[in-house]
Amino acid sequence: MPIIETVLVEQEARFARAFEEGDLELARPLYHPDVVYLSPTVRLFDWPARIEGVERTLEFIGLTVRHLEAVRYRMVEHALVAGADAAFVRIHFDWTRDGQRLRSNYVVIYRYRDGLIVQQELYYDPSG
Repeated sequence: MPIIETVLVEQEARFARAFEEGDLELARPLYHPDVVYLSPTVRLFDWPARIEGVERTLEFIGLTVRHLEAVRYRMVEHALVAGADAAFVRIHFDWTRDGQRLRSNYVVIYRYRDGLIVQQELYYDPSG
């Protein structure tokens, strides 16, 4: 059964809480154990292009946000993929680092299995 809008909104609220509270364990229940995480950010940390499994996914995400303060994560638009168990979400991710306020505007493509995220793929302009 494809994802529905209320579930997607609840998912993104959970991600917001996890990032804003600095507790990624809050996001663990959203992930399928076999999740695949894909992001251009891996190049900054010399990680493989494809991260597999919930443990490694949360480890990598934790690495990317470890020095961020005053995080604000907000879904600004979304779309469900008709006839598929997938969704697109555009995120504004704001944070403070070294006294400077920054924003990342990015898109995530989620694919689901058994109601859980089985693939999370991020797209953003790394020059921004």
